[in-house]
Amino acid sequence: MNFSWAVCRCFFYKNIFIPELGHVEFHGRQQFVKTYLEGLRKLDAENVIADIEAEINRRRNINGITYQNYLVIKEKYKPLNSQLFNKETLFSLPPTIQGVTECIDGVFNFPLMSLDQCGLLVEEIKHFKQANLPHQRPNSMNKNGILFTEIGLDDLIRSIVDAVQPLSQEKFPALVGSTGFDSFKAFTVEYATEASADQDLATHFDNAEVTLNIPLFTEDQEGNELIFQTKRGFRPQEMEIGRAILHAGSQQHGVLPITSEEVEFGKGDGFKIWKGETKCARVGTKSM
Repeated sequence: MNFSWAVCRCFFYKNIFIPELGHVEFHGRQQFVKTYLEGLRKLDAENVIADIEAEINRRRNINGITYQNYLVIKEKYKPLNSQLFNKETLFSLPPTIQGVTECIDGVFNFPLMSLDQCGLLVEEIKHFKQANLPHQRPNSMNKNGILFTEIGLDDLIRSIVDAVQPLSQEKFPALVGSTGFDSFKAFTVEYATEASADQDLATHFDNAEVTLNIPLFTEDQEGNELIFQTKRGFRPQEMEIGRAILHAGSQQHGVLPITSEEVEFGKGDGFKIWKGETKCARVGTKSM
């Protein structure tokens, strides 16, 4: 696999999520304290700044670590379902997206993957995590999950991106445009009731033009629904295995907490694809 990437300059100072402050910008300690003085009165400012600097450092190193992890995983990992890693043997997706419902203003859901297809992915994710190979957390807000690029599933994600791109262009023409997407980031998120796991997700927006959610596994338990902020307040959206949810990355959303018994894979475990056109200044490119 040939790795090439470019990073928007704003990636290193914008859209940094602090639970008590929301999404913040960081241009240095003096600017940050001045801008967020009111919110910082009830917090330990030094700890908050340390967390932000650690997150910026993580972002600066994420691509290099992704590549190193990819090399280790490629050498040592033995897939359970090898067909997922070969574009010639990948399962097929609908040639045309049908059954699209606008469940909430600007939020669309539709059938995309079958139960069997979702099951294959869940098996592979479990199998990979049992291998105890190095991998990064999916993002700064989720503790548990994997990056599909690291384990070599970019062909699978590309097939999903290609399948939903026409719908994305139809529903979000101002965001996607006629040329389509030039990048994507795909990862899994996992929720459970144990203390070390993610139990919910604070309201936030995504650093992408468009976000696609695909639930891979559900359980009969309370909570863990997606919620979206609308003009009338927050609206919940039930998740169903294989039924994708498409929305603008700027749409404020979150995940309600799990309130019932612990399960191995909680309701709503699945993966997200952040997709977008590059609209900001880039900080170079890198190929390996």
